[in-house]
Amino acid sequence: MQIKFRTANPMDFTNVRYAIIFNTSGNGQEPYANGYLSGYANYSFGMFVGGANTSVSPQVFAYVQQPGTNGNLIPVQIFPPPQLLTLQTNTNGQNTEFTITFSRSIFSGGPTASPLPTGATAPPTTLAQQSWNINFITTDPTLVPLDALGTNGKNDVTFSLSVNTATVFDFVQQLTVPAGAVQAPLPAAQLSGGEILNNP
Repeated sequence: MQIKFRTANPMDFTNVRYAIIFNTSGNGQEPYANGYLSGYANYSFGMFVGGANTSVSPQVFAYVQQPGTNGNLIPVQIFPPPQLLTLQTNTNGQNTEFTITFSRSIFSGGPTASPLPTGATAPPTTLAQQSWNINFITTDPTLVPLDALGTNGKNDVTFSLSVNTATVFDFVQQLTVPAGAVQAPLPAAQLSGGEILNNP
């Protein structure tokens, strides 16, 4: 799968974290920017690029259940093999786009390094789960949301993008931020859209 993530203005990898959030559970629910307020409901995995004290290489997290938290999820970093996950910055020559290419297999079988907290369970993703919901989000370095796809920016709960990973597709229009949408106050965090390509 290949994902192109686009902003309206040049990216700032020091002060902004650019996130692609996946719900691979197959329940059809969208992962929204306010997930940190709802125990990361509908978050299975996240890819993050940038942010203070981080490199520009993508960081991948699995959202795992920990006992005693009423089903709330916590992020645990996983470390996919480098040949299965690549990042190219400035892919449009305007510093407003990066491209991540990855094997969907990195989301099967649970975390691939860094042991889970005691009693935590990994996301229930299997290669057979074909329906994924995906969202683009920008945050500050401490993961406070700044913008998201949809008309209401970081507070949007209307955007929905479900993809069938067993089919060939090239989604662009589905990711375009609508005219007049609420935007982040920080120009480098303002989303414009992107593209998701899949060739199983």
